Amino acid sequence: MIDEDLSLGAVYVVEDNDDTRKSIEWTLTSVGYSVQVFADAKTFLDRVDSKSPCCVVVDLLLPGMTGLSLCQELNQRVSSSAVVMISGHGDVKSAVEAMKQGVVDFLEKPFGREQLLTSVHDASRRAKRHHRETLEEARISEGLATLSPRELEVFGCIADGLVTKQIAAALAISPRTVDVHRSKIAQKLELDSPTQMAHVISVHKRQRDRKIAEE
Repeated sequence: MIDEDLSLGAVYVVEDNDDTRKSIEWTLTSVGYSVQVFADAKTFLDRVDSKSPCCVVVDLLLPGMTGLSLCQELNQRVSSSAVVMISGHGDVKSAVEAMKQGVVDFLEKPFGREQLLTSVHDASRRAKRHHRETLEEARISEGLATLSPRELEVFGCIADGLVTKQIAAALAISPRTVDVHRSKIAQKLELDSPTQMAHVISVHKRQRDRKIAEE
């Protein structure tokens, strides 16, 4: 299992050409990245940790599995992955397909040092950001799961922008009861301010919209 912490600047390189692989490794380690290299996709996939963010530099043409197929596998296995695709035989069709797979950048060989570093930096940052968002969404979902049916109704009204009196009228309860539910919701979700409540609502709506889009 790959146990490098991405927060320390870990990058994984999957490239079958020895010279190219060593060159990329040297470039990335020279600026402080922790690099693990693989000559084929299967070895990498056998070792990748599905629960950790994953930043990968992948060659388009690999033995046994193409870089595009590797991206598909990563999307299924790893919740937070970001890929920089490299190729000496790139074409528009391959680049478009790579972007559909969520590839951050598509670099044609030979590429420059700064071009590689910029792409890897962007991919690493995206993977870490997505990982943080995924953990946060999971935490909020767990918190919402602890709410009672009535508390969920009140939370839904709050998310829709209703104030206490409007919530009371909508649910046929007293304003005082609404305030009691508000307090319990804040306690269960560990919220200390209206700003935190607004953030939870924003994350909740993002999850809801994504689920609707996937249906």
